Amino acid sequence: MSLEDTLTKLKEAFTGKTAEAEAHASQVAKLNEVLASKEAELSEVATKLANFEAMIASNEAKLAEAVAAAEKAIKEKAAVEASFETASKKAAKIAASVGVEPVEVSPALVAEAGKTDDEIAQEWAVLRQKDPKAASEFYTKNRASILRASGLR
Repeated sequence: MSLEDTLTKLKEAFTGKTAEAEAHASQVAKLNEVLASKEAELSEVATKLANFEAMIASNEAKLAEAVAAAEKAIKEKAAVEASFETASKKAAKIAASVGVEPVEVSPALVAEAGKTDDEIAQEWAVLRQKDPKAASEFYTKNRASILRASGLR
């Protein structure tokens, strides 16, 4: 093989390699562009993540404040309930302060006291026909009124 043939073969080889190198360089440039865009996206996502983390921290702080406020309100409610006195308790204290023994008045007795003997007897008569058991209980509670209405007392 002559020197010229070798030189020609080397030129052909270098020409092929140059085209390959240019193709690879083009691919590297494209990959660098893609890498730069992905880095920009990553930076944007990192910023959003930091914002979300800050928002979560803020919401956790607000939640902690709300829980503390709720606990405080529950304690205050318990304190108010503990210091709350019903009218009957106040009346009992007043009665006890003047030496009278207090008597508890139930709301049922107050409601029954508002009815006349005749009304109670009529209610008992209706109950006897509908529910004998309830009528028996009603009679036990209101025996005196029923007997007065019937003229037996």
